[in-house]
Parts: sequence; structure tokens; C-alpha cells
Amino acid sequence: MLARRLLPTAPPRRELLLAAGAASVSAVIALAGVHKLGTEGLVAPVAVVAAAILLARPLAAITLVVVLVIVCETTFGIFTFTAKVYEIVFKDISLVDVLVAIAVASVALDLIRTGRRLYVPRPLVLPLVTLALAMVTGVVVGHAAGASLRFAVASEDVLAYLLLLPLAVCNLDLDRRQVMWLLGGALALAVVKAVLGLVEVAAHLGPSIEGVAELTYYEPTANWVIMIALLSVFAAVLARAKPPLWMLLGSPLLLACLLLSYRRSFWIAAVLGGLLVLVLGTSAHGRRLLVPVGLGLGVAIWLLGSVHFQGAAPLVKRATSLSPARIEASAEDRYRLNERADVIAAIEAHPIAGLGVTVPWKATTETLAIEGGESSQGRQYVHFALLWFWMKLGVLGALAYVGFQLATMWIAWRAWRRSREPLLRAFALASLCGVVGLIAMDTTASFTGVEARFTVVYAVQVGLLALLARPAGWRAPPPPQPSPPELTLVAPMAPALR
Repeated sequence: MLARRLLPTAPPRRELLLAAGAASVSAVIALAGVHKLGTEGLVAPVAVVAAAILLARPLAAITLVVVLVIVCETTFGIFTFTAKVYEIVFKDISLVDVLVAIAVASVALDLIRTGRRLYVPRPLVLPLVTLALAMVTGVVVGHAAGASLRFAVASEDVLAYLLLLPLAVCNLDLDRRQVMWLLGGALALAVVKAVLGLVEVAAHLGPSIEGVAELTYYEPTANWVIMIALLSVFAAVLARAKPPLWMLLGSPLLLACLLLSYRRSFWIAAVLGGLLVLVLGTSAHGRRLLVPVGLGLGVAIWLLGSVHFQGAAPLVKRATSLSPARIEASAEDRYRLNERADVIAAIEAHPIAGLGVTVPWKATTETLAIEGGESSQGRQYVHFALLWFWMKLGVLGALAYVGFQLATMWIAWRAWRRSREPLLRAFALASLCGVVGLIAMDTTASFTGVEARFTVVYAVQVGLLALLARPAGWRAPPPPQPSPPELTLVAPMAPALR
């Protein structure tokens, strides 16, 4: 009897059938992955399991996408291997496209599972509807110009981020404590990102620009995250919110990293945002001062660009490149001016429907100062976001861009005024002032809806602001339930003896 008990019992027949079925499905998925992707397709079963897990956890899915696009660089010295995240995995679809689709689908499934209604922020309704119609226009015009329908649709993947991610994020089932934890983690990630950039510069491993020096980050994503983190800390200090010590100690690192990026547009945006934070954070009549502050800052930037500094320091060289005389002498800046003239001519020829996605513009008005860069990729790009939207998506695209930015500013304003927690108020005010700077930056390069990594982070940021600005707030953390009263067993009294 004892020996029989020690022998392993056979698993039930149902479990054997399930195991055999799972193994068979995994083998089929692996074979299909090898057929389509080569040896890398062997990890397809693991990818399917990971996708199933993410579909059941919307917050984890969105967090994974954001962390990946912030951490993984394409031109970051010792970490260039992370650029594989952005490679095409299947028919014009990148891994980031897949992860964003999983994140959006995860939120949709969570809404269906919990029975919650889809929340669409009222300020975003018109811009998002206009953007959706503009995307249809861009695909139809591009397909009529000769592009395949599949390629035309896939070319609007970044615009889809801008359309879907804000709605996905603002429909997450989060409370205030969870949002504050997420923002705290984002600030910590910004500090880590700044440290990595400074280490690369110190080790002389960073890329250089115009022969100036090694820099931290040239791509916009890291600089945007660092700039918003700086503005958030500044807003918290002005509000006397007593931010954590690690946040204050990390601020010099954030500032140094932003300076050593040598991105002139981000310098101007940071100064503009800082002044607006100062005005709005210290004055009860901040809205009345917005116009004078904007005009004064514009005059200050023009005066700064007109001063000819003497010195050989890289920062001074980069600052003096803002001078109009230096712009005329710079081949890169002269190319942008000529490019803008050619794109405006293309828009004037097709003012309603635009050129369509995948259709390049032509140099018909000005002779380009240099060839290469975007021009070697078929001239699909223009260093002005509003012109890019108009050129690719027609007049609806231009209206969608303007409406989206204005709606984001309004949502950030409402989030700032309605939030009571210091960290949430600081983030909302920093975002409001940062969007003003972004609009200025979008006149020198196309970030919003064009650059994939930046658009993911920006769209998630807009979704968080919409979550903070919900009219009735979002659900508060459940109050602690009182413990049930202790039950005491009392024996019934015996009847009195008569």
C-alpha cells in the first residue's frame, strides 16, 4: 500500500489533451514564424503568449510602449543596438506598431469586460474626427497617385498613434494614487535618461552635429521628456509643493543634459515654457499676461539672435547659430528655407486635398542648398509640422493639427485648475507651457504626428491630461473597509432550576 502511494499518479486525460493541443499550436506558430521571419520566427510562440498577457493588462501594455520608446534610441552611441525595436517586422509594420495596437486593443477589451462606457474628452472630439477624415483623404489621394492601398494605410501609422493613444490612456481605470506613481516613475526615468546621456558625452561616445561636439540626444523624444520633467520640478518649487529630494538633486542633471543636446529649438521652448510657468504659477491673473509675455519673449529671442558672441565654446557656437546672418550662411538652414518655399508652392497647387501620403514634393520654386537627408528619401518631409499636415492630408489635416494642439492646451489648463495634488498640478502646468513651446518647435521641425517615438510619448501625455481633467474626476481609491465586528460566542443561559 505504501509503495503504491509513492508511485506518481498519471495526469488526467483532459490535462494531457490540453498540453498536447498547446504544444501543437506552439509548433504551428513557430513554423509559421520561421516561414515568414526566418530563424527569428522561433520566438513567435513566446511573442503570442506575451501579447495575450498584455491584452489582459492595459496599464502594463501602455507602460511598456512608453518605456521602450523612451529608453531605446536609434542614434545613441553605445546603445545603437536598441534601434532594432523600430525595424519593420512584417509588411511595413514595425514592432512599435504592433505594441501600440496591442495597447489600444487591451483598453478596448477592458472596457467591454468591465462594462464601462467609452470616455471621449469633449475638447478632443472635433480635432480627432477631423484627423480621422484627413487620414482617409490622405490615403485616397495617395492611392490615386499610384501608391498601393496597403502601403498608403501603413504610412499613416504615426498619425494613428495620435488618433488612438489619447483615447486609450484616458479610458484606463486608474485612481489618483496610481497616476501619481506613474508620473513619479516617469520623472525618475527622465533623470536616468539624463545620466546616460551625460555618461556618453563624458566618454566621447556621443554623435556630433555640425562639427560642434559630442551631444547627449539629438532626437526629440528624450529632450521632450527631460524638458517636461524640468518644467514640472520648476512648477512644483514655485507652488511650494516640496518635491522629493531626489527630484531636486536630479534637476541639474536634467538641465545639463538638455543644454548638451545642442538642440536650439528645445532651448527656446524650455525658456518659453519656464517663463510661462513663472507667470502662471505666481500670478493670479496669469491669463492676462500671456500675450505680453509672448511678445516680450519673441523680442528677447530676436535680440539674442542678433548678438554676435565671441568665443569658441560649443554652446556659444550653437547659440550664435541663431543669428540671422549665420542662418543665411548655414547650408542646412538655407536648405530648410528653400524646402519651405517649395512645399508652400506644392500646397498652393493642391490646397484642398494636398499631395496625399507617400507622394513626394518637388523642388520647383527654389534650388535646394544641399541634397541628402530627407531629400534622398523622396522628399516626404518638411521642417514645419503644419505644412506637413497640409501637404499630406489637405486642409483637413491642417485644421486637425491646429485643433489638436489647441484642445491639448485647453485640457492641460483644466487639469491644472481641477487637480488638488501638488505633483498632478505641477505636471499639468508644465504640460500646458510645454505645448506652447512645442508649437514653436514644430515650426523648425515636424515632431507631432510625424516622428514616431515622440508621437507615442506626446499622445500618452495628452491622454493623462484628459484623465486628470475629467469633469467628475476619475474614480478615487476605494476607502478602507471597516473590519467586521468580532463575533463572540455566548452560550445560552440554562433555564433556572425551579
